[in-house]
Amino acid sequence: MMVRLQHQKKKKKKKVFIDDKHRCKIGEPGFPVAAVEHGKQVVVAKNETFAVVDHDFTKCSLIPSVMMICDVPNNIEDSFYKGKVKIGLKDAIFQDSNSLRHMTEFYDILINTKLDHPFLMLYTDGSPDHKNTFLRVQLTLIAMFVILNLDYLVAVRTPSGHS
Repeated sequence: MMVRLQHQKKKKKKKVFIDDKHRCKIGEPGFPVAAVEHGKQVVVAKNETFAVVDHDFTKCSLIPSVMMICDVPNNIEDSFYKGKVKIGLKDAIFQDSNSLRHMTEFYDILINTKLDHPFLMLYTDGSPDHKNTFLRVQLTLIAMFVILNLDYLVAVRTPSGHS
């Protein structure tokens, strides 16, 4: 049903994939951060000391936020993974990951790219900031539906960690 609707309404809708990726820990100047777990072996040059800061105690980390506005293909056998990709960086301490922040970023991108389609299909992972069974996520989706003057909104949640 979903694929059939996507092809019937191709000219009038957009499909969007949204996800926050893994936290990137950032060390201080002169103090690199370990990219491996405790006790794991690493390759080091002979007569070198492997000295790094513990990755559990960094002062700063960034979260890359990725959004792809999909070009829906004319043929069902073609790839749905073509389109415009937008990437933003968030400070993990001062810019927490929540549904309102995601929808605000999403709204900005839609307005700046002049996407004025009455149909919107949104694919997200199952993390708490996207989980559409939570009331706060449902309220942000309703707000997007009203603000963008949509005729049809589909919010699909994929399994957490499988995006």
